Amino acid sequence: CFSAKLFDALRKIADDLSADSDPEILGKCAEFFMEHQQDDKAVHLLSMSHQYEKAVNLCTEHDVKITEDMAERMTPDKKSMDPAQRSEILQQMANLCKKQGNFQLACKKYTQAGDKLKAMRSLLKSGDTEKIMFFAGKAQQADIFVLAGNYLQSLDWHNDPEIMKNIIQFYSKAKAHDKLAAFYDACAQVEIDEYRDYDKAGGALREALKYLMKAAGAAAENDQRVISLQNRIAMVERFAGIRKLAKSDPDQMVTVCEGMLDMPDIETAVRIGDIFAQLIEHFAEVRNFERAHHAVEQMRQR
Repeated sequence: CFSAKLFDALRKIADDLSADSDPEILGKCAEFFMEHQQDDKAVHLLSMSHQYEKAVNLCTEHDVKITEDMAERMTPDKKSMDPAQRSEILQQMANLCKKQGNFQLACKKYTQAGDKLKAMRSLLKSGDTEKIMFFAGKAQQADIFVLAGNYLQSLDWHNDPEIMKNIIQFYSKAKAHDKLAAFYDACAQVEIDEYRDYDKAGGALREALKYLMKAAGAAAENDQRVISLQNRIAMVERFAGIRKLAKSDPDQMVTVCEGMLDMPDIETAVRIGDIFAQLIEHFAEVRNFERAHHAVEQMRQR
C-alpha cells in the first residue's frame, strides 16, 4: 500500500487503527499522510501513537485547523511524560488555537499548561462575559481579577448595576486600590455628565479618595493625586450645596455661583455650563430676564 500509494486502501486501514495498534504501523501511516499533505489524518495517527510533539509541530508548520476533538487527542496524559515537556506541548497548541481565533480552546490548553494568566488573556479576546467572570472567580489570582475588572469596564457598566457591582468586587478581591479609585472617579463623572447629580458625584469621589489614600500609603497626605482629588471634592460638594441654596437663600446662591465661575481650576470638577444653567434657571424663575440674558451671553463667550 505504501509503495503503491494506494490512498483509499490506506485511509480504510487508518480508519480501523486504534491506540492499541502496532506503534510502528501507526507511525508509518502518519508519515505517509504527512508526505502527501493529508495533515488532519496524520495528526490523528501521530496522536494515537503518542507522538504528541510531532503532531503539534505538524499543526503549527501547516496551520492545521485544530478542533476540540483534535486538541483532546493531542493532549498527553499527565502521567505519560515529564510535566515540563507536557506543558510545552500544551502551550504550543494553545498558541496555535489563539492564532486561529479559537480563544476558548486556547484558554483551556493554557490552563492545562498551568498558565492561567495567558488563559485569561485569551478568553478576554472571545468576549464571552459569562465565561470570563466564571474563569476569574475560579482562578483566584489578583492579576486575573484586575483583568476581569478592566474587561467589564469596557462594557456598558453605567447602565447595568450588576456589572458595576462585579467590577468593584473584582478590584476589591485584587486589593487594586488604584483601580478602585479610578473606577469611582469614572462613576462620579457619569453622574455629572449624564444626570447633573453632584450629590451622587460627591459620594463617588469620596469613595475614590478613600481608595486613592490606601494606594498612596503612608505618603498619602503629600501625594499630589490625593491633594488634587480633595480639591475636586470640595468644588463638587460646594456646587451640590449651591443647588440647595436656590430655595433657602437665592441671593447667596448667585454670589457663590459667580465666585465659582472665577475659580481658575473649576472645570476640573464642575462643568461651567451647569453653573451657568443654575444662574439662568434662577433668573428666569424670578423673571429677571435681563440678568438671564446676560448669563447666556457670558456663557457663549467662555
